[in-house]
Amino acid sequence: MSLVVSRAFGLCTVQDLGRRGHMHEAVPPGGALVRELLVAANRSVGNADDAPAIEVLGQLIVNATAEIMVATDRTSPQLLAAGDTLTIESEPLRCTYLAIAGGIAAPRILDGRGTLLCARLGAPLRAGATLSPAEHLATDAHALASFTATDVIQVLPGPDLDAFADNVLGQLVGTPYRISPSSDRVGTRLEGAALPRLATYREQSRPMVMGALEVPGDGVPIVLGPEHPTTGGYPIVAVIANAELGRFHAIRLGGTVQFALATTSSR
Repeated sequence: MSLVVSRAFGLCTVQDLGRRGHMHEAVPPGGALVRELLVAANRSVGNADDAPAIEVLGQLIVNATAEIMVATDRTSPQLLAAGDTLTIESEPLRCTYLAIAGGIAAPRILDGRGTLLCARLGAPLRAGATLSPAEHLATDAHALASFTATDVIQVLPGPDLDAFADNVLGQLVGTPYRISPSSDRVGTRLEGAALPRLATYREQSRPMVMGALEVPGDGVPIVLGPEHPTTGGYPIVAVIANAELGRFHAIRLGGTVQFALATTSSR
C-alpha cells in the first residue's frame, strides 16, 4: 500500500513540524513552511499533528498501488483505489500538504523526519519515488487556531534599529513588497523599497531566527525561512510575529505582502 510519484514539479519534500534543540550544531529547525496547513491535512486522516506529510511547492502527481486514504489541507479525506491518480497543485497559495493515513514512513534523524536540504537530510521527491504509510496516529490533539490567508503581516520592531535611519519602520510598513520567485525555504527574497543602512553600522554575528527580516547591503529585506542559517551578521529591522509566520509563508511567489506593526494579541 503506497503512492508512487509520477511527476514532481517545483519543490516537493517530506516535512513535519521540524527539529528543535540543534541550532548549536548548525542545524536549523526546518519543518513545514505553513505548520497550520500541515496539521490540518494530518488531522483529516487521523494522524498525529507532527506526522510527516508532503509539502508541495508546485505540482505533485501520484498513483496509488492499493487502497489508501489521503487528504490535503484543502480537501476532505478520500480513499484512492489501486491505479487511481491524484494531482496536487500548490496554487493559489505558495504551498499545500498531502497527508496519508498513518503518515509518511521516513527515518527519524536528529529528532525529526522532515527533509532539511541545507543539512543534506533527505532529498526532493522525484518521479518514481515511493511513499508508504507508517503509524503516526493521533492521540490528544491540541486546539488549532483557524488559518486565514492574508497579505497583511504583522511584525515586531528591531532588534537592530540602530542600523537604520529613525523612520525605517515607517518605510517598511509604508509600501507593499513583492515575493520574489527566487525565494526558497532558506529565505524569502522581497522586491520593493530599499531600507538604506547607516554607514556607521558594523555588522556582528549572532544567532538567527525564523521570520527575521534581515537587510543585506542593497537594503531590500530577506525574510528567513525554516532552513535559515543558524548565525548571521546582516542587521534585523523587524521579526514577523509568531502567529503570522504561516500566513506569510502561504503568500504565493509573485504575490505581495504589506507589513504592519504587531498588536499585543499577535505576539
